[in-house]
Amino acid sequence: MPDFKPTEDIISMSEFRTTLADCVARTAETHRPIILTQNGRASSVFLSAADWEKICQKMYDAEVYEDILVSEGESERGEVYTHDEVKRMIAADLKKLSNGRKSIGKHARKSRKVA
Repeated sequence: MPDFKPTEDIISMSEFRTTLADCVARTAETHRPIILTQNGRASSVFLSAADWEKICQKMYDAEVYEDILVSEGESERGEVYTHDEVKRMIAADLKKLSNGRKSIGKHARKSRKVA
């Protein structure tokens, strides 16, 4: 995102309401967010959907990279599972979920009878 320009990119909520279409066009063109103020304090940030998507992708990429680093450390320490161990763990988790759904379903049926 290009540099933030406080003289252009900070506006009041009332100005934002009256210039909404211009704000949409400006954020799409400049790729700079607009800081909205309420009672003289920053309250919200307005930015284009494309820029929001880029920010989300960067956060996701950072999380994936962090997961990879953690996994590499676990592997180096020998904290690994065989394919069969993973299959057993997944099967156990699925069984727990399946049992939980059945009890939730029974509970829901009881509550319907009472009502």
